[in-house]
Amino acid sequence: MNEKVTIAIDKREQMSGNAGKKLRKIGYIPGAINRKGLESVSVKIKKDELMKNVFKYGKNYLFTLDLEGQESFPVMIKEMQYSPIKNDLLNVVFQQVSITEPIKFDLNIRIVGKEAMELKKLHIVQQMDKILVTGLPQDIPDYLEIDVTDLNLDDKICVGDINYPDGIETEIEADKIVLMINEARLDDTILEDVVDDKTSEVEQ
Repeated sequence: MNEKVTIAIDKREQMSGNAGKKLRKIGYIPGAINRKGLESVSVKIKKDELMKNVFKYGKNYLFTLDLEGQESFPVMIKEMQYSPIKNDLLNVVFQQVSITEPIKFDLNIRIVGKEAMELKKLHIVQQMDKILVTGLPQDIPDYLEIDVTDLNLDDKICVGDINYPDGIETEIEADKIVLMINEARLDDTILEDVVDDKTSEVEQ
């Protein structure tokens, strides 16, 4: 089981007007805890504390939120909303979960070994970027990793070829293709050269 990580949160009134902006100015992020069959709980959380833990443990980690020492919530982060221009964190939504009940979760796929493909002049054709898995909240990893370093032309990786952590399963068909290895397309290389040439002409 993962290490228990507790983050302090405070109650907040329902936001209106520029209340969220005021909170962010003093280092807090407005948030909400979604609860199955119950009303959501409006909270505020210190931005530095939130980001420190997300960076260290990942977004899919099972956190415990401590509401002013009066109530605690086992949660996972459901959504972090950012501003479109400055990419500032605007708010966060948590989902309360049970550590004894499996949940379904879309896991991102992280590909390693892309440099090896480039050296071989091969191209990765990715057909899936997420995989829906089932498991206990505390067992959900931050992502699924696929290493393509040793793959060659026409090789493929299917859902059933991925190494899933203990306790994590997927209902997706095992033979569904996640990615394939093709030859690098010549027209892509030509296009890059043309763009480079035009850029050089503009700079002269």
